[in-house]
This record gives sequence, structure tokens and C-alpha cells, in this order.
Amino acid sequence: MARRKLQKRSFDDIARGSFGGLIFAARKQHVLTQAQLAEKIERDRPWLSDVETGKITHVLDEDIRALAHALGLDVDQLLSARNRSSSRLSPEPENIGMRQTCNTCGKSNPSTANFCSNCGEKLPENIECPACHLTNRSEANFCNGCGEPLSSG
Repeated sequence: MARRKLQKRSFDDIARGSFGGLIFAARKQHVLTQAQLAEKIERDRPWLSDVETGKITHVLDEDIRALAHALGLDVDQLLSARNRSSSRLSPEPENIGMRQTCNTCGKSNPSTANFCSNCGEKLPENIECPACHLTNRSEANFCNGCGEPLSSG
């Protein structure tokens, strides 16, 4: 079966949101890699990448303080940017991932579908976060709500 080829997005193509954009710009200004900043704030690099690209919009206050300290930013400025980014998305599970894409043919399907309407293949099941119980897409590595790692079951 044919698989969809993933294309890497350029920096300019990523809609980071106000929070992710602020973190990204400050990190670049301090000439830090994601790995270096992640180490300073005691998080891993994929988590930081997800924050910068807007995949994680709710960042815990303790992580906000660590980011502010490491990047020389004002805590209130980061909190405000985080709240603006988080308010774009409703935390209600029915509003997360309103569509899901078939891994086999790439067809977009309703989030409630169990099988692809185009090729009939079984669609991946969503994952519930063990920490905050938010429903996340099956391909997610970290919770969209709290940023905690999701077990691959």
C-alpha cells in the first residue's frame, strides 16, 4: 500500500502562535539550540519543539518560570502569551482533532469515524492522556493539554 510522504516544513511555514513564537525568537536571540534550552529548563527537546511550533499550547507555570529565567524574559509576558495561545483552542475533547487523516490513503475523515470513507482501512484510535484525561490524536507523543508524554500503549 502506498504511504503518504511527509514533507518537512520550513521555519517560515510554521504557525507558532504568540507563545511559541516568543520562545522561538528568544531562544534564537540567545543563540541556543532546542537541546541546550531544554537541558537548562529540565525538559526534553521534543517537548520544547512542540511548544515552539504550537503543538502544545498549555505550558505549566513552573515551566513558564524556567523558560523566563533561562531566556531572560518577563514571567508575566510569557503567561500572557501562553494564555492567548491557549485560548485559541477549546480544551473540550470534541474540539480537538475534528478531522483525522487515514494513514493509508491520506483522506480526511470525521474524528468520530472508525474506518476511512475512501479506502475502508481502520483509522487509528485516539489516546487519552493519563495525567489530564484529554483526548489526543493517535500520532501525538505529548498531550495537547498538559504537555505530558503519552504512552504508546
